[in-house]
Amino acid sequence: MTIPAALHQRYHAWRIARLTARAAVLTEDQAYDLLFLCKQGFVRAWATGQSITRIHASVENRLRKRLRVVIRPGTYFVARGDYQNMVTRREYTIMLRPADTEDIALEAACINAGRPIPGTEARFSGVRRVSDDLARFLEAAQRSDPMTVQAGVWSITDGLSAGQVRQRLLVRANSGATRQAISEANIAEARSILNTMGIRHQL
Repeated sequence: MTIPAALHQRYHAWRIARLTARAAVLTEDQAYDLLFLCKQGFVRAWATGQSITRIHASVENRLRKRLRVVIRPGTYFVARGDYQNMVTRREYTIMLRPADTEDIALEAACINAGRPIPGTEARFSGVRRVSDDLARFLEAAQRSDPMTVQAGVWSITDGLSAGQVRQRLLVRANSGATRQAISEANIAEARSILNTMGIRHQL
């Protein structure tokens, strides 16, 4: 049975009004965590793949009020296919207008090394939070090279050694030859951060 358009619009308006009433305690001058807002149903988040170091995210405000949203390192976008989830590497703050959607490019890293690396056709729906150790590493490594972060992430999520991390990610030159994308310097920096944070690893 097809729902009449007018009835659907009335239901949509009722739902938005109900959500907005529930969010009455939220103020515009305070930033709220994306994961918290998604769990409350106040916003919706999804993303598409761009590269191993970046995703393109969309965040929809489902309220009739402005929201300041913070996306913290350690927030990951859930893969809709058999490929790796993508976790944010830096902190972002966005302002959402009422009932509007904001698009934003996010620097990210892959997690779950046993799965294929996402491509440009990869789709992600919803967000979750990584482990405390991984979140602490990402917070500390916000200014580090993307490959340093990737090495540390895979060492935490999958227990990979330095050799395994380097073999996991290869890049191909125009000549057709391949090389390891993660260098010894990346490994050393990731190891140093992990040691400083007191996080167990195999690097």
